[in-house]
Amino acid sequence: MNKQKQNGYQRFWFLPAFFVCILTMMLLSAFVAPQSASAHASLVQAIPEAGAKLESSPPQVAITFNESLDSGLFYIKVFNRDGDEMTSNKAYLNKEQTSVLLDLPKLTEGVYLISYHVISADGHPIGGSYPLTIGNPPQEDALDLPSAHANHDHGSGPLTTKVLLQYASRGLWYLMLLTLTGWVIWLRVLGTDGGKETRKVLSSWTLNLQRAQLVALLLLIFTHIEDLLGGGGVEEIAKLFSATNIGISWLILLGLSFLGFVLIGRLAWLDWLWPLGLLAAKSFSGHAASFSPVWATIGLDWIHLVGAAMWVGGLVLLYAKWRQKDDEINTYMRKFSNMALISILVLTLSGSLSVLLFLPNLHYLLYSAWGILLLVKIGAVILVVLTAFVIRLMMRKKKAAQSFLLVRVDLTLMVIIVLLVGIITYVAPIPANEPLQWHQMGEKVHVSADITPKIQGNNSFTAKVFLPENSGKPKQVLMILHYLDDKDIAPIDVPIAAYEDKEEEESYGFAKFSYKAEGAYLPFRGNWQLEMRVMDTEDNETVYSKEFIVY
Repeated sequence: MNKQKQNGYQRFWFLPAFFVCILTMMLLSAFVAPQSASAHASLVQAIPEAGAKLESSPPQVAITFNESLDSGLFYIKVFNRDGDEMTSNKAYLNKEQTSVLLDLPKLTEGVYLISYHVISADGHPIGGSYPLTIGNPPQEDALDLPSAHANHDHGSGPLTTKVLLQYASRGLWYLMLLTLTGWVIWLRVLGTDGGKETRKVLSSWTLNLQRAQLVALLLLIFTHIEDLLGGGGVEEIAKLFSATNIGISWLILLGLSFLGFVLIGRLAWLDWLWPLGLLAAKSFSGHAASFSPVWATIGLDWIHLVGAAMWVGGLVLLYAKWRQKDDEINTYMRKFSNMALISILVLTLSGSLSVLLFLPNLHYLLYSAWGILLLVKIGAVILVVLTAFVIRLMMRKKKAAQSFLLVRVDLTLMVIIVLLVGIITYVAPIPANEPLQWHQMGEKVHVSADITPKIQGNNSFTAKVFLPENSGKPKQVLMILHYLDDKDIAPIDVPIAAYEDKEEEESYGFAKFSYKAEGAYLPFRGNWQLEMRVMDTEDNETVYSKEFIVY
């Protein structure tokens, strides 16, 4: 009885380890991942801008993003204070597919809510809502926004249970996808050797892996579909699966998954084509689809997935053979060890090239949660390489049986790495730029500076100077930008000019002087320093500085 229990523990040790890894990744996402579900395209400009107060109705609404958008499913809607939609016009994309536009009828005086929803090229939803005021409506109107439309997903928010389930479902599906596809290829690499009982057991594993992959895929779709529809309702489901890249990719993956129950194990060429096709369908959605050149990013992603599948599927097959005490396990271990080394080399090369295509420079690995998670993944891969090296040494010394403790370690690291990938695929490689809003207080001079939207190219610059009452107007106010990544580039003077500032704000008992400018004074991505120089009427100069990053 004790021996049977011991065998049971040996057989099922992997299940608790798997769930421990799931829990670890969910906790890791709470501390390392951003405190939001990051959208992979970020808002650059909204016209009219959020909270704008206009004298008359604007001709249209234009929402612009930093990346191209999926052309299959998007909208802009405008609601009045009663929640009624103000136009039946449909939104449309500009030629570059980076802006969504909606032509408006003439709107009367009142408070309106603009709500938008798009899907980025890599299959992530972005949505938001903001108020717009036309004319001078009664104050009570401004406080009575239609609550039914006031809480759209902005692509970011707290790490809720729903978001954690999305992370977990992606990690679980990647694990099942790589295990199944690698498993099927390895069975063909090894041929049909082995006894009847062995083939029966492996066939049972294949069927269960197919079922697990299909269930994980359905769970992935179920946890993400609501966000992708963006409140569009059931009528938008057909459009999602027929007109968007992510929906078409899901449809192909589902079709291939069901076909696999019929095709796998029948013909050798199908057992090669089917898993490679399943991995290719995955490659056409995700990060690779939103970077250029697309042929290179998608191709590298497919190669990376194939290399990962050979390692993951082969490792699980090794565990299955060990459980069944397969006589050929030592021969298989040598084959797998050689293939694992090749897989790691392929993964390293394809992954490195992909990172170089995704990021403007390697410094970005330290700027974002995506980069930090990738570094954690690299650390886990290094542990895998060291583990594999020790296993190979033990095999050379003909101690294959004693090496299975390390195989368990390898399996655990594999699960951790794949679940990390599940998180990484839901985090933007490049952080979203957000407006710079900076205020610096001093004894005699306060300054504030805004840069909106703080992107490479055209921006709006606002500077405000607060001086003691009766001290007079400042003699000179300078806004200077320093590009820290290249010292050969001279400082850039922003030609700010005084304007009439009607905004009511805390003046700290000081007199306020406001200046603004607009133009392409941030021509490069990278690290910048904003310098504010204020000279008063007595020629006393105060200098403040603030560093920031344009992603």
